[in-house]
Amino acid sequence: MFFQAAANGSNSWWQYLFGIVIVALGYLLGQVPLGVVTLWAAEKQGDLSLVQEFAVTMDFSVLGLDPNLGFALALTMFLGALLGLWIVIRYLHQRPFLSLINHLGKIRWSRFLWGAGIWLVLGIVAEGVSWIINPEAYHLQFEAGSFFMLLVIALVLIPFQASFEELFVRGYLMQGIGLGTHSRVIAMVATSFLFAGLHLMNPEISEFGLTTMVAYYVLVGLFLAIITVMDDGLELAMGVHTATNLYGSILITFEGSALQTPALIHLDVPNVQIMLLLMVLSATIFLLLASKKYGWAAWTKLSSPMITARPDEIVFPNEESLPQSNS
Repeated sequence: MFFQAAANGSNSWWQYLFGIVIVALGYLLGQVPLGVVTLWAAEKQGDLSLVQEFAVTMDFSVLGLDPNLGFALALTMFLGALLGLWIVIRYLHQRPFLSLINHLGKIRWSRFLWGAGIWLVLGIVAEGVSWIINPEAYHLQFEAGSFFMLLVIALVLIPFQASFEELFVRGYLMQGIGLGTHSRVIAMVATSFLFAGLHLMNPEISEFGLTTMVAYYVLVGLFLAIITVMDDGLELAMGVHTATNLYGSILITFEGSALQTPALIHLDVPNVQIMLLLMVLSATIFLLLASKKYGWAAWTKLSSPMITARPDEIVFPNEESLPQSNS
């Protein structure tokens, strides 16, 4: 039903191509505040080359900027992309925006919160294992003023940033590829590599190696695609992604991270091989817990032939009049 949700609209290949362009323009528009401030900061220091250095490291300290201000500006660009995606779905594809999430026309908030909560707990446990292996790499850096400002910024903006990535990759692109190929497998695998491609400019790539980090992003993308298909909706994936980015911005940061913030703990150099292994173990446990809680009995659903209904066979309620569900 997740893929059928997209069938209630116009889905020509050129519309998806044009839609990607519009989302990219929205993303660029959202970067204007960040670009203006970084240029101003570099000019103030009399060295415009600092802008290029910042683009590689995403470290706002090289520009003399408060990290919380820089963090907020970096997240703002996703608001422009989210607006672009909303325009694309409502006016180009002419279907409800919530059809990116599921076929129900309402958000299952309990799934979002369950996914975020379970993934956060698994992340803390995995970090505990990493700390036991290498405790000297962890350093507490709590500063009340900076930390609580960071907490507010992250709680307000991270859900928009993480949800946009899910709505665009696991929603828009995966639904479109699924409709075009009639294959869940192709849709899941293709978007997992696309997800990795969208992160190729992250500083982790140069810091820890292309092969390892691409493998990490592909596996994360595949995990999020699996839970989306099995649950017929994006809520679990949105929750997991939101928890991941909140964890990486509020609790632990490290050199080379795309999220350079005054987090509670600074990690010197993460062991990416251990990080990859712990992620796979955490994802496996999450899948087992989710399958039990939500009754995912038929795992063959992932590879079974996909049949999409005609647009007139799916009826969505009016989005504006729907109450928000907790079920």
